[in-house]
Amino acid sequence: MSKLTSKEKIDDCNRSWLELLNDVEASTSSESEKLHKLTQMVLPKFVARLVAEKEEKMMIEKEGLKSCHEAGVEGKQDYLTGKQKKQKTRGNKKKQQKINNQRKGQDSEKLMEMGLEPPPDMPQVFQDCIRDLGGSEIKLVIQKFLQVSDLRSQQNRLSMSLKQIRSLFVNEDEDRMLNAKRQMAVILVEPCLSVSTVNLAKWSIGSSMSYIINGDYSKVLKNNRDSLKPNAVVQIWSFRIQPNSQLGFALIKVADGEDGHVIN
Repeated sequence: MSKLTSKEKIDDCNRSWLELLNDVEASTSSESEKLHKLTQMVLPKFVARLVAEKEEKMMIEKEGLKSCHEAGVEGKQDYLTGKQKKQKTRGNKKKQQKINNQRKGQDSEKLMEMGLEPPPDMPQVFQDCIRDLGGSEIKLVIQKFLQVSDLRSQQNRLSMSLKQIRSLFVNEDEDRMLNAKRQMAVILVEPCLSVSTVNLAKWSIGSSMSYIINGDYSKVLKNNRDSLKPNAVVQIWSFRIQPNSQLGFALIKVADGEDGHVIN
C-alpha cells in the first residue's frame, strides 16, 4: 500500500491519499480489505466528477451549436431577403422591359397607320436653317410620340431611348464622355426655328439607356408650348457644324398630338 502514498488531493473532501491510507491501515491489517475500502471511498466520487465534467462539456458544446445555429438562421434569412429583393428587382425590370417593347410595337403600328413609316423627309425650311448655320451630315436620330415626361418643365428633359435610335450620331470621344456621366453642349433648332443651346447626356431610365436633351430644354418647351403636346409625333435629326464638327439637333413636329394632322 506504500505505492499509494501521495500528497495530491482526491475526491473525498480534499483529503490526501496519505490521510485516507492512514485511516484504512488503522482499521484493518488485510491488504485486500484495505484496497477494497479505498476503492469504495474514492471510486464513486471520482466517477461522479467525470460525469459532471462530461455534462458540463456537453452543455458548453450545445450552447455553442445553438449560437452557431442562430447566427446561421439569421444569415440565411438575410441571404433569402437579399435574394428575394434581387428577384423582385429583376422581375420589375423584365416587366418594364416587356411594357416598353409592347409600347414600341404599338407606336410602330400607329406610325404606320398615320403614314409616318417610313419617316417623312426633313422639311426644306429646316434644311435651309441648318445650312445657314454651316451644318451638314444630317441624320434622322429618332421619330417618337412625345410623352408627358418630355413636356414637364420640372423634369426638364427630352428622352431618346437607345432602343429607338435609328442612326449613330456621336463619335468615339463624345460617346466616352457621355458614358462617363458627363454632359456636352449642343445646338438645337427648335420647332419654331429658333436656335438655342442645350445639353446632351446619357441616362439610365427604367430598364434601358437613353440619350437626354436637358440644360435649357425648359425654355424650348416654353417657346413651343402651342405645338409640343402629349402624343405629338416629333423627329429629332442630328447634324454637324464645321469647322469644329460641333453636334447639333433639330426638333421637328410632324404630327399634332390632338388630331393627328401631319405638319408639312
